[in-house]
Amino acid sequence: MRKTMRNIIRITSIATTIALIPISATSSALTLPEQRTGDLDSLGTSRSNEERSSGLSAEANSAERSSPGSLVSITWSVKNEGGDHVDFNWPQGTSYMYNNSTSYSGVTIINEGTKYHPLMDSNGECLCSGNTSLEMKNSLKPGEKVAYWSMFSVPSDVDTITLEIPGFDPIEDIPIS
Repeated sequence: MRKTMRNIIRITSIATTIALIPISATSSALTLPEQRTGDLDSLGTSRSNEERSSGLSAEANSAERSSPGSLVSITWSVKNEGGDHVDFNWPQGTSYMYNNSTSYSGVTIINEGTKYHPLMDSNGECLCSGNTSLEMKNSLKPGEKVAYWSMFSVPSDVDTITLEIPGFDPIEDIPIS
């Protein structure tokens, strides 16, 4: 079962930003990923393109726009396809100085040459999976698949994006629903 906007507001790091963005607190269009990964859709997959991500695969699971609005929540996942325990702790971004240094702020999206970085709340926290969210898991067992999320502000006329996760090839042509 997906969390509704009412549940999102309960997450402290997101509540501050949402209070500043004009969307209804009763909207159910904007959701965060579930902890379970077995029933996630696949909008595209990607292979490792660096040594540090060897044995891992990435997948785009959903791209959902708030209604109405420019907020886009991306659910993405990483699977350990190897036989060894793997640390997945490198997708921090360096373009912006987020306060939560242990976050996946390096995950970005692109549309027609414009790169979008995850939103930052008024406390400087990345609105993405990280140490201030419930979805932080930076260690994967063999065969384990973990879902993560990132939130972006994207113009309302954008209907497809490319997801870039550090260490993986880009996942292209992801439709925004």
